[in-house]
Amino acid sequence: MDRYIDNEETQKYGPQFSASFRRLFGTHESEPVRGFALWCGATLDAATNTMDAAMKARRENLSEQGAVADDKLPAVTSARADLRAFHLHLGAKKADTDEPWDGDMELFVPGGMSNVRRGARSVRDAVKNAHEALTKDARVPDRAKWLARLDRHVTELSPLIERADEAAHAKNGALSEQSDEKRNWLRTYRALALILEGLLMLFRREDEYKAAVPHLTAPGNRKKTDGAPNAPAAPATPAQPA
Repeated sequence: MDRYIDNEETQKYGPQFSASFRRLFGTHESEPVRGFALWCGATLDAATNTMDAAMKARRENLSEQGAVADDKLPAVTSARADLRAFHLHLGAKKADTDEPWDGDMELFVPGGMSNVRRGARSVRDAVKNAHEALTKDARVPDRAKWLARLDRHVTELSPLIERADEAAHAKNGALSEQSDEKRNWLRTYRALALILEGLLMLFRREDEYKAAVPHLTAPGNRKKTDGAPNAPAAPATPAQPA
């Protein structure tokens, strides 16, 4: 049993639990029971989607903050400078009568350099796009030299971005475990766990409860994100009549 549901696990347990409502009662012969079960599943789906949106928004905010911090790194400034030089090279060859090139510069740096943001991820993506376009156009003068330079920058920038992504995941979605969205999700999950327990008891199907509530069958190993237990406890086994 998993006693602590962290932010990322809301995206695992939420869809699994709402699917349990649909599986157990979504086709029930009683229309009120069927409708109520489907409503329960939809309610948890809405809370799960809200959590997902909040985590994505927080990650994007951190990414923007990281862009401000990493735009001064030598690998980023060097890659941006070479991308600018490559863009100028293409422009010069467009006007060169001795060694003309009639390709589309927009395919290499869409919108021009002013459209390339300064963070490592934005620069890496722009350099990667230029590199991919260059592999498809053998007519670009000095193509081999620029392919090598752009490829080197993609290789150097990728580890920076991977480390930033790992740091974001280490912060468990970058959203506080005590956020309003998380509190609402837990409240909904706990309430529906009680509702499902009651429904199954009414229909004498108590033995199906544990398999239907995801955190109850998950491994109980401690995680770095664990705080005070926040998951619903398993119901006590009711005493059987003599």
